[in-house]
Amino acid sequence: MDVTVANVAMLRCAAHYLQITDDFSDKSLELRAEAFLRDAVLPSIASSVAVLRSCEALLPAAEDVGLVPRLIAAVATNVCKEQLTSGLSKLDQCAQLKPAAAFADLDPPADWWGKSVAALGLDFFQRLLSAVKAKGLKQETVTRILINYAQNSLHGLMARDVHRCGGADADAVKKQRAVVEAIVGLLPAQSRKSPVPMAFLSGLLKTSMAVSASSICRADLEKRIGMQMDQAILEDILIAAGAAVGAPAGQQHALYDTDVVARIFSVFLNLDDDHNEEDDGFDYDSPRSPKQSLLVKAAKLLDSYLAEVALD
Repeated sequence: MDVTVANVAMLRCAAHYLQITDDFSDKSLELRAEAFLRDAVLPSIASSVAVLRSCEALLPAAEDVGLVPRLIAAVATNVCKEQLTSGLSKLDQCAQLKPAAAFADLDPPADWWGKSVAALGLDFFQRLLSAVKAKGLKQETVTRILINYAQNSLHGLMARDVHRCGGADADAVKKQRAVVEAIVGLLPAQSRKSPVPMAFLSGLLKTSMAVSASSICRADLEKRIGMQMDQAILEDILIAAGAAVGAPAGQQHALYDTDVVARIFSVFLNLDDDHNEEDDGFDYDSPRSPKQSLLVKAAKLLDSYLAEVALD
């Protein structure tokens, strides 16, 4: 039979289980599968991801033969090679263009493979993304992949009316909690200039509250939102109170969780203390400083928030 991307993981595991090694034949099933992996799978990102997905149904055999770590390492190496090649290609294009048009029509970074990993289980996804981050994948690309994975994995739970999901299945909520906590753990380092969009952070925070994620997870998101408060709009900080999935109906006395917003604004107001190195020259008391303009913007946002929650 032919060895293909669709069956190579299964054949490699079968050869190991049945001990079909070169002790029996010069062209044993084990050797044929290994040759195919070496020549047709490991050099290709798409093929490696496809075989990695097939390994999820072959555990623990796929781990026993070392398939999973080899595939993850191959993807990480090839993705970062592609990132480097893409960067050099853009430099070549820029050198041939007029200065004004240097970056006008260049394609975005190549993260096409990020969509194909959205179907991976959480364990494989975490291991793969940790590997590509360790290899130096750009934070912007990591963020896009995380957003895509979250949208595929959390289904409708990141919707704005997440607090209405009280009848969700307990096992589903447990899985969604694990996904939220994993995604937060994989986000780029906290920073005022983080590439993670505010709308995504806000959605994650609302979802983390809905599925009763850990206090560490929620505190991380609150801090991230506080550090990027200048990017927020009213909808981002209108966070439902008593949003835990499965909470008894009729016990919610307030619509909005004002304590969360108070903590978020506290993070923002203390940025000058926590990030002096990053914010040199930012001073609340100077009327012309960048920090002062951010404070005014945040104050207007808080005014809008208070006008909304005052009706509650």
